[in-house]
Amino acid sequence: MRQGDELDCCGNGSAPPPGVRRRTVLRAATLGAGAVAVGGALRPGTAYAAPAIYNPFSAYPITDTWEGHLRRGSRGGIDFGMGVGTALPACGAGTIQNIPYNGDGGHTVTIHHADGYRSQYLHLSQFLLGNGASVGAGAIVGLSGGAAGAPGSGSSTGPHLHWHMIDPSGTYISPLVYIQQNPVGQPRQVFEAASNNGWRPLPISGSSGAVTGTAATAITVGSTKIVYSLNGGRIFEAASNAGWTNLWTGISGAQGTALAALNLNGVKHIYSVVGGYVHEAASNNDWSNLNTGIAGVGSSSISVIQVAGVKYVYSIVGGYVHEAHSANAWRNLNTGIPASAVAAIALGSTKIIYSLNGGRVYEAASNAGWTNLWTGISGAQGTALAALNLNGVKHIYSVVGGYVHEAASNNGWSNLNSGIVGSTAAALALNGVKLIYSA
Repeated sequence: MRQGDELDCCGNGSAPPPGVRRRTVLRAATLGAGAVAVGGALRPGTAYAAPAIYNPFSAYPITDTWEGHLRRGSRGGIDFGMGVGTALPACGAGTIQNIPYNGDGGHTVTIHHADGYRSQYLHLSQFLLGNGASVGAGAIVGLSGGAAGAPGSGSSTGPHLHWHMIDPSGTYISPLVYIQQNPVGQPRQVFEAASNNGWRPLPISGSSGAVTGTAATAITVGSTKIVYSLNGGRIFEAASNAGWTNLWTGISGAQGTALAALNLNGVKHIYSVVGGYVHEAASNNDWSNLNTGIAGVGSSSISVIQVAGVKYVYSIVGGYVHEAHSANAWRNLNTGIPASAVAAIALGSTKIIYSLNGGRVYEAASNAGWTNLWTGISGAQGTALAALNLNGVKHIYSVVGGYVHEAASNNGWSNLNSGIVGSTAAALALNGVKLIYSA
């Protein structure tokens, strides 16, 4: 960021998204919302999609409102009272930009979301991620500050976090109003598509209605396909041999879109994130939801595999993929792989991780010391990532431009559009047929 581009809590400037000059943004704001001048010519306004945002600070008291900031001459903001050093989760997926000593705002983290939206956290005591890091919702991006006179506090006179958003036109907007107008996690119908029918998507519907969710994962038990969906914090199970009747497992409190499942010797296991911890529930314990002790986890993406009867969970903590397994009492270990989403498969005794970072999908294997290699797959969006081992061929499923894409190791990882519309992806194999589940 150039000198003079400061952002502060009183609204004395705004930062452009990466690759767009500040002068261009300011000129566009003068010309009208959504308009951008390029090469001296005015391009018409663009219709922007609304990225998914949630409030990670609902447990903290609001000490100054949006209206209060406006009355003082600020362009807007919401202050949450919290002690110095409180972990700050990302309110949505995006790319990190750190701005040290940012005028009155002090240390500032900007999260560049999709389609030109930004969120900013002010008065931090510490940055935790590097510039350009990709994060999913719930990833910890920094620590709060605000103590008067402390480094990074700016003009703050007491510990708190200031949060505001900026829309694509450069206008400050209230995050709480944005969330109200663009609610996160609206359930959508789950579809199934199979490779032997040209990936034709079929809605999963049962006698009790359609299977819907904000996240979905799938396993097989024998020849039965089972889908788990996350809907309103509750996890449901539907099986193909029961006409996809959607049954609540009794598991509640699940957050975000992190959902994974595993069949281990006929016992069905579900993994979800509750309060920043990975929980496990199994069909042979009446689905009792148990905290594994895996902490600090972002609520956007987890994955699970088994090798020689040991269950391995992969999650995102502080922007890095961590591994924990049942044979080490779930002790959480950093693999060193940066990511905003993760998927995993087992290939013999080798554990393979696929990670999404900056729109690129990478592969790392345990027998290569987790060396992170770019597969050549780019353009992946959100936190949707799934993987499948079918007869030794590795398959990756990601979402690009609102469609689920497939890439396989035996085709040089060429990324192919399956034609299936969706923002989530899960995959399994049954009798040699590849099945994609999406909502």
